Amino acid sequence: MLRGSGIRRALLVLALIPVLASCWCGQVVKREVPVPPASASPEEVVRAYIDALLGKDAETVRAVMVPETDFDNEFNNPIGAFRNWISASDITIDESYTSNLCPAGEKCRDMNVTMELCEVNSGSYPDGDFAQSFGVRYVKDRWLVTGFGSG
Repeated sequence: MLRGSGIRRALLVLALIPVLASCWCGQVVKREVPVPPASASPEEVVRAYIDALLGKDAETVRAVMVPETDFDNEFNNPIGAFRNWISASDITIDESYTSNLCPAGEKCRDMNVTMELCEVNSGSYPDGDFAQSFGVRYVKDRWLVTGFGSG
């Protein structure tokens, strides 16, 4: 049985675990992610998309993606982020820049995103460093995600 300073040491160790761990690993933690307002920047929209992927919030993923997205593939692809990303930390979204891959007459932006994928079920993205370009397109007065790897 722990007494006095032993109890204090045990409590200190338990208190430090979340501080020392850079990732929350384990079970998928489903959560609702607010849809950003129409005035949101490209970077804010991509952040909401990533948060919704990690939170398994299909409604928000749908709301922040361009209408022509293949949502069956987005949600059910066995190697896709929606099914496989469980947690991430150190998410950095660089300032967006004009896209070279934009349909004529459209307004598009790309941005580089880095993060530490802390836990992945399976698929083509292993745990660890992740760096990818994400794209957005201005559709009906708001920025919407065209996907990642598209920039």
